[in-house]
Order: sequence, then structure tokens, then C-alpha cells
Amino acid sequence: MKTLAATLLLSLAALPAMAENRFTIDANVLIYNTSFPVDATLVDPASGMTAEDTRGDIAYEDIGALRSILDRNADRIDTMRLTSDGGYIEAAYDMAAIVADYGLKTEVQGECSSACAVIFAAGTERRMNKGGRIGLHPPSWGVESIRSYYLDWREDSGWKDEFAFSEWVYEEGQRDATKVFAHFINHGVSAEFAVKIATIGMNSMWYPTRKEMEEAGLLTPAPQAD
Repeated sequence: MKTLAATLLLSLAALPAMAENRFTIDANVLIYNTSFPVDATLVDPASGMTAEDTRGDIAYEDIGALRSILDRNADRIDTMRLTSDGGYIEAAYDMAAIVADYGLKTEVQGECSSACAVIFAAGTERRMNKGGRIGLHPPSWGVESIRSYYLDWREDSGWKDEFAFSEWVYEEGQRDATKVFAHFINHGVSAEFAVKIATIGMNSMWYPTRKEMEEAGLLTPAPQAD
């Protein structure tokens, strides 16, 4: 009896550590929740970042982690469950390509917004659990980040002044909007819906209804009861 009690205590003691993982596996479902930080061993010390800095964001470290998990569990996992407010969109595109390559279904638990929706759209079947919501908006770039990028890269990029940089930013914005549009279209979402994602205000977040997303092809309709 004492041995059983000790075993239970050890198991309960291990639960918090398990809960801190942003990737966990439950039967056939890979759970991805960015409210937890990435594995600290994946963070490059030279970056000046810590694992804690990644909390809340889809991160570049997640790309390799996702591929590694699926490589080891390809015969077991058929669904990826997503909970995230977003993060680095280029990382999301890479993760979406992996999801598509493995033919995974995707599922929203809670909120899946911004870059998270890019990953979600790559699922072969796409469902949103009750109480969930999906937030959509075009790629955005904050003023301070733009200023820093210009100052850091103006010499290497050959921008003579802010006007030359503005021309590049304008073209880059068009490429980003087109990429968002193409991504959703290529995964079976209606053109009208995809255009709305790419053209709503950068400081806006659109939360379509379940019906709107089903009609547009972003959500797989629930099976009809017999």
C-alpha cells in the first residue's frame, strides 16, 4: 500500500513539469499550446533570448520540435490541437507545411488567432471545439519594429534614404498579403473569404462565426446526426 501511495505521489509531482510543455501527446492528438515556453534546450544562447521570452508566441524553435515529434510518432498522431494567440508568421508557414505533409487534421481549443490560423488552415479536416474562436487579420509590422529594421539594415540593403526603404516596405507588404491569400486558397478556403482576411485593417482582428467559416471552407462541417 505504501509503495502504491509513493508511486501516486511521484506521478502527481511530475504533472506540473509535463503541463509546462507546449507540445504534448494525448492518444492520437498532438497538443500545441503557446501559453507555455519552448523547450529551453532549443533556444540559441547567442540570440540573447530565453525560453521565457517565447511564452505566448509561435516561435522558430517550434518548427524543428514539431518535425521531430512527428518523425518519432507518425504512426500514432493524426490530429494537431491548437491553442495560440499567434506569433512569427514565417514560422507558422513552415509548421503549416509540415502539418500538410503529414496529412494531419487540425483542431482549435480555445483561441487560435493570427499566425495560428495559418497552421490551422493546413489541416486535412479542420474543426473548432465548442467555445473556441479563430481570429484572422493580414500580416502587420509595428512602427518601432520598422524603424529598427531600417536602421539595422539600411547600409547592407543599399537604401539611400527612408523613401527608398518605403518602396521596399510597400512591395514587401504586397507580397505578404498575396502569400496569406494564396495560403488559404490553396487549402480550400473560398476566394471571397481569403480576400477579406488579406484586406481587413492591420490593427483589426476578425472573428468569423462558425457558420461563416463552414460556408467558406475553413471549418469542416460537423457530421450530420442520423
